[in-house]
Amino acid sequence: MRERIILSSISDMTLPNAERVAFDQAAVEISIEAARRIAAGRTRFDLFMKTKGVYVYGSTTAPGARAKVVLSEEQSLSQGETLRMFVPLQAGVAGEMLPERCVRLAVFARLSNALSGSGKLRLSTAQAVANLLDAAPSVPMQAVACSGEVMPLTWLVAPLADLPLAIGEAMALINGSPFATAMACDVALTTGRRLRLAEQIFALSIEAAQCPAAHFDRRLADSWIDPYYKESLNNLHELLADSNRDQLAHQAPTSWRVIPNVLANALRAVAALSQSAEIGLQSLKDNPTFIQSPSCSDEDVVLSSGGYHDHSAAKNIDAVSSALVDMCVLASRQVSHLLDGGGLGLPPLLAGVGDGVGTEYLAWGMTEPLATARRAAQATTLDVGLQDPAGNQSDIPSLGFIAYGRHREVARSFDVCFASLAITATLALNFRSSAITAGRAKFGQHIHDIVHSAARAADVVGEPMRRAYELIRIYADEIPTAQFAESLSKGAQG
Repeated sequence: MRERIILSSISDMTLPNAERVAFDQAAVEISIEAARRIAAGRTRFDLFMKTKGVYVYGSTTAPGARAKVVLSEEQSLSQGETLRMFVPLQAGVAGEMLPERCVRLAVFARLSNALSGSGKLRLSTAQAVANLLDAAPSVPMQAVACSGEVMPLTWLVAPLADLPLAIGEAMALINGSPFATAMACDVALTTGRRLRLAEQIFALSIEAAQCPAAHFDRRLADSWIDPYYKESLNNLHELLADSNRDQLAHQAPTSWRVIPNVLANALRAVAALSQSAEIGLQSLKDNPTFIQSPSCSDEDVVLSSGGYHDHSAAKNIDAVSSALVDMCVLASRQVSHLLDGGGLGLPPLLAGVGDGVGTEYLAWGMTEPLATARRAAQATTLDVGLQDPAGNQSDIPSLGFIAYGRHREVARSFDVCFASLAITATLALNFRSSAITAGRAKFGQHIHDIVHSAARAADVVGEPMRRAYELIRIYADEIPTAQFAESLSKGAQG
């Protein structure tokens, strides 16, 4: 039986609940309390439209570039009877589709406005949106960036094309910024997982390089007042607590010594993005925005707003992408040092007699991913370009899809670089005949098994490398929440 999340108020729109929707296929149920709030809000909106709704964008006017066109009462009622009559559906050329988890998050985020009690949807329509989680529709990743999110929303709500709608509901379904919120949630959640995996792999690398424990002493945090630096040191300390490695008599190369600093920056970026995601989940992001007066309905207003433009989400996604690129660089430098072996007591290319050549491909294979990551991590700014052929209404683009698409390239590069580091570190530990104390979790055991599936050390650059890359991707992007946590717990081998 599928897990169900009961939504009683907008305070239930949280990142942990979003994680359950994304990774655990949870459904949502609108509680009786929330249903009453949605129905009451719709009653207030109907009253406003009856008494004061002379000019309400998308209700008594045409949408988009024709916002200046005021409709007759008959036209107002007819243009939004169904979505099919309101806008063209599934706009654009499509191409690569968003991951299903991100689409599910967009469905979840689309409910925020209704749960606020001012979202204009009737209860039956809000329930129809929630039911989209039963079979999430396909939504493109490319060619749907626009001013707002109208184009991708025509894909998200396409299954509701012929659902009978009341005035204002069509605009409430295809306006707003649920995708920006969904993408902020998606990147925060998947990057949080990638950082946990990176910690595991860095721990393997620290053991392989025989780094002095002093580099990661938790007491360092006492003189550097940064909670994320403290968190990174604590996480590494826990992973390395049982290490029995020999330690270098001299300091390790910089790419190991700065792991806590670089990891702290990534943790900080994820925290900022997580906050942006929760703000998006718990905000009334609608255009036009219906504001109910707490004193009396006579003071209710409808305001044209920028609810369709979540600038914070894209900017914080950019910051996370930049942090991941720095971590990719650390991984690449560590791979090069381990393969070189000089100063670390390891043979060149980690090769023994009869091993041949080939392990250098572990370094060469990061060339394109690093170049791609650097290019994709460029800042997403408002000058990306937007064609506005009529109406002069839409002169600024929303950046969520652009930032998210770039992030997915960075994430792919991250997975390649850390697969290479995981394999290289494991090979180095094999040469030292060291026990892999940092990899006692099931994830570390999987890496160990992948490396040992190769007949020779050099053969890891083929199918084992591809398996390691896919393992990291699946752990970060697919497996259920509880399974991910269990796989990274010490003693949880399988």
